[in-house]
Amino acid sequence: MVKQVPTLDQRLDSIDTQIERIATVVVKGFNTSNKKQQVIRDELKQSIDIYARAVDAYAKQSETYMQEMLALGNKVDRLEKQIEQIAAHLNIKLAY
Repeated sequence: MVKQVPTLDQRLDSIDTQIERIATVVVKGFNTSNKKQQVIRDELKQSIDIYARAVDAYAKQSETYMQEMLALGNKVDRLEKQIEQIAAHLNIKLAY
């Protein structure tokens, strides 16, 4: 029995087929990687949005708190001034 040697065209066809299979696998791999990256990007964007909203809410609460503290400080200052005026009127020396 004589072993038949493939011709150059047959070998090239075989190589072309192998290259096409490899290219198909690589393209599928890239598509899968792109999909995974997109999912990761979407999850990251959602996480950033959650943290951004939390920081924004905290900033608003902080601003409200600071305004309330400023108003409270002004009220205390006004009361202290009135107490000092009353003490001066009654000739009472206040101890600080």
